[in-house]
Amino acid sequence: MRVMGKLLTVGVVLLMMVSLLATPVLSKGNPLIFRGSLCSGVSYQKSVEAVAVAKDRVYASCDYRMVVKGELISVYYLGDTAAYSKNGSKLWENASGYVVKLLPLQNNLIAGTLGGFVVFNSSGSIVETVPTKNKLYDFVISNGTVYGVDGDVWVENGSFSSSGEVFALRWDGKLENSSLWSLRLPSMPDRIRLGRVIYVGSGMPSGYSSGYTFGSLYGVSYDGSLLWRINLGEWVRDVEVWRGMAVVGTGYGKDSGRILLVDSRGNVLWNLSTYFVEDLLVSGDRLFVSGLSNGKGVVTAYDLPSRKLLWRLELPYRAKVMAMSKEGLLVGTGKFESKHEGNVTKVYSEGSLYLINPGKGKILWEDDGTGYVRSMAVKGSMAVVGTGSQYFYVYDLSKVGSTGKRICGPALLLLLVLLPLGGVLHGRRT
Repeated sequence: MRVMGKLLTVGVVLLMMVSLLATPVLSKGNPLIFRGSLCSGVSYQKSVEAVAVAKDRVYASCDYRMVVKGELISVYYLGDTAAYSKNGSKLWENASGYVVKLLPLQNNLIAGTLGGFVVFNSSGSIVETVPTKNKLYDFVISNGTVYGVDGDVWVENGSFSSSGEVFALRWDGKLENSSLWSLRLPSMPDRIRLGRVIYVGSGMPSGYSSGYTFGSLYGVSYDGSLLWRINLGEWVRDVEVWRGMAVVGTGYGKDSGRILLVDSRGNVLWNLSTYFVEDLLVSGDRLFVSGLSNGKGVVTAYDLPSRKLLWRLELPYRAKVMAMSKEGLLVGTGKFESKHEGNVTKVYSEGSLYLINPGKGKILWEDDGTGYVRSMAVKGSMAVVGTGSQYFYVYDLSKVGSTGKRICGPALLLLLVLLPLGGVLHGRRT
């Protein structure tokens, strides 16, 4: 009986220790408001690839790829989108397809999916679906017009090719039958931004990779005419606009990339060799660049008028995504880690969220319990952070404490156990 009692005592202690490791212990002033989840009944690897903040609610989309093995391997791109109140109450969840971008607009939510546009009303009902010719990768809205890019890649008998289009749709509360123009492009576009002209980048979008190199920057007029093309030979990972000009970040391989400044006539004003770029952020005259170098995450800041490097910060994981808040620069990092254990492969999500002083490059606060940060949206001091799992986090950054860190359990989050499957379509998540 004494032995049994000791065993019970040890079991209770171990159970308490596991519980403490699994439950975040928050330092004073921690800004976490709540953690939300989607796709709870889905057994495939999930990732929150798009989030958004509106006036009275937050949105998140959970994406996954369903692989069906038969005579041919079929891949279905699926997902759910949900709305939560800002205190953490789920308002609705609905099937949406694989979402790459969310944009709240008036009383609607426009979801850009790999299959096209899905429009939700305030109660979560789908009021409109507008398919695109190819996979939709990015879109922006300005003055009642939706500008978007879609495309795809093909591999046949070892030969690689890609193509796509840039298009414009009229938005007057509906998208159906609203095409204004479209322009075919000879490589798959993945980014679109509006400056003095429409800037379109082509390549594998940020967060994905493949074994094929391609990439260009296009200048397109607002009536849909091709003005110029710069062949870069590397994936355009992101494009932003500064003073009407395009700031371009590229990447290929493990470490190489470039930063370019291109004017509206297609003149390259700055071409800097750098690390593998994942994300760009322009704030005033300052450029922030995140990415990967020698297996480490890197964030750098530049003064755009002088092209001068202001600071450089290294982080343990790939610096995937950035957003600017009132309190500072948010940087999301991480990686997917596959480990063979026995006859199965387990996929883990590892990563952290950082708040950084944008002027000095110093870390102000860290949440090391998020896992791989894949998406972010900020409105004032409120931040929504999507991760490489079914979870997303909502923070009030005005409540960041002076201790500078949220104390958590292990940042290693088991996503799922995988049995060996066939290849995925044209790219893999990175």
